[in-house]
Amino acid sequence: MGKIKHEIWMLSKAEISASIASIVDFGLAIGLYEGGVFNYGITNLFGVVSGGITNCYINYNYVFKNTSRSKKGVVWRYFMVWFLSMLFNGFGTNGVTTLVGAKYFIIVKSCIAFLVAIFINYPLQRKFVFKTEK
Repeated sequence: MGKIKHEIWMLSKAEISASIASIVDFGLAIGLYEGGVFNYGITNLFGVVSGGITNCYINYNYVFKNTSRSKKGVVWRYFMVWFLSMLFNGFGTNGVTTLVGAKYFIIVKSCIAFLVAIFINYPLQRKFVFKTEK
């Protein structure tokens, strides 16, 4: 039972980190766009990159802090997982939305994001990016 509690605690911390990163991502993108600083494409890019950096930093220092990987190794592995996540989120959301209709976009985006977080991001970050080297 202890191992299950530990995994639930790790998943909870990872999801809190992801939520904070999403706040940074969306907050920065919306703020820059609504403030008229840049167009939506540039502000979205700033938001996504800033959210990714925030998530990696929190995960490295708080969530998976026992990793023995070098910072360079973590950053490289994190980037690969982050890129894969963007592909699944982007193509998954667009593909399913095309099938079910644009009026379900937010529901589809939310469902795809949840599935990617639970089945791709967390397992790969736990076992690939931040795994303690033996």
